[in-house]
Amino acid sequence: MQQSAARVFGDYIAGLSLDDLPIDVVGKAKDCLLDSIGCLLGAYALPLAGILDGFVKDVASTGTSPILGSDRRTDLATAAFVHATLINALDFDDIYRKGHPGATVISAALTVAAHIDSSGSELLAAIIAGYEVSGRVGMSLTHLHPRKTIHGHGTWQVFGAVAAVSKLLKLDPMQCAHAIAIAAANAPVASVMKTVYGHQPTMAKNNFGTAAQTGVNAAFLAKNGFEGPLDIFEGETGFWRMAGADGSDNARLTTGLGQTFEIRAVGFKPFSCCRILQSSIQASVLVFSNAKISPASDSFKRLVVTAPSIVCEPPFNQPAPNDAWAAQFSAPYAVAMALFEIEPGPAWSSEAWLHSDAVAGLMAKIELRAHGRQSASGAHHAAIAQLQTVDDQVFEAEVKIALGEAENPLGHQFLEEKFRRLAMPRIGAVRSERLLASVTEIRDCPSINHVLTLLGPEEKTMDALELRQCDKICDGRRGCCRP
Repeated sequence: MQQSAARVFGDYIAGLSLDDLPIDVVGKAKDCLLDSIGCLLGAYALPLAGILDGFVKDVASTGTSPILGSDRRTDLATAAFVHATLINALDFDDIYRKGHPGATVISAALTVAAHIDSSGSELLAAIIAGYEVSGRVGMSLTHLHPRKTIHGHGTWQVFGAVAAVSKLLKLDPMQCAHAIAIAAANAPVASVMKTVYGHQPTMAKNNFGTAAQTGVNAAFLAKNGFEGPLDIFEGETGFWRMAGADGSDNARLTTGLGQTFEIRAVGFKPFSCCRILQSSIQASVLVFSNAKISPASDSFKRLVVTAPSIVCEPPFNQPAPNDAWAAQFSAPYAVAMALFEIEPGPAWSSEAWLHSDAVAGLMAKIELRAHGRQSASGAHHAAIAQLQTVDDQVFEAEVKIALGEAENPLGHQFLEEKFRRLAMPRIGAVRSERLLASVTEIRDCPSINHVLTLLGPEEKTMDALELRQCDKICDGRRGCCRP
């Protein structure tokens, strides 16, 4: 009898060894970790951070698990919820063929690694397990129509959290399989058609917080003997049905597991808005650059952005977003912010820019047109920007694959600069540099908690004297002390 997918996943998670993995896969895991930590820290500039702090005070004020970037501690599952919500808050977190896997994988992995004081190599192995399992489940879900009635990435991203935590807890193959089954049975509903595509995008978005929380709980339940249905992926009542899909490509679940790597398909965003908009933004910036025209001048009449039809429909065609959540999905707003060279990140959500007359004026000159081509599942959102000047000159630029996609990756220096911009306002320049160095060398770190001490708020940042003193016992500027 053929093993169930849950059993195959259980064997894979328990048996995964960092020493057997290609160098580029391990390097990609470090990039994913760095990018997610930066997004987490950057989100502290949003009012959402205060909402989450109030939530923790009200419902979960006790516990030993640190909420990274703050001085607060809480229970494990609540910490994972907060971390996942923060990582995704700016819509600046990593991208995959679908979804934002790092929001659930990294949040759960960091939370539990801090709780049990894992090593850096253990953390990296857990991260890779999370991306591989969740990616395969997500891509196994088949849909007859691109715009589904039922849709939600948090529903399948629960597997990134549970796989990562199961690996950190060193569960045996059967425990890992049960953890997967428990997580599947408790995954959040597919709610994006209301939370994003509804009347108004909301901070609930993809339910990544609940997915991370559920994954953490599932792994600890399995550790203590709780069991789930090991045939959770198979048959007419399998997980695909729970997730609102039209079917399941069961071969996609486990074929090539351990030989081909989903994490290689992960990309990173240069702009803090929906992945669907990245090509439209980049084409618009390029056409103004080619024309040598300032977007703030009166020398152009209109910017026409021709993009997939989804960009021309709600919520992406919103011409006047009134809050941070609507702004993340508004093509005219995102294009205007990039053209005005506003630094991507928290500034894009500021009240000043949301209600700026200059931004409103520029958005009024932007027209969205659907190119009419049908995009295959997983295809890039290619865009053409056409600039019409007041003297009837026309300039055009096309972006077929946005910078930041796995097929057109950002350079490592860009990722480092993105991290610095997001981290420094929260933890200061010194700790940001040390944290960056620590993540670069995380594989050799014997204690993840040594690294996580760098994630305190800015007022506790080490000054130059403390840094010099630390250099005497650490290996140079690296954040990880050698034994």
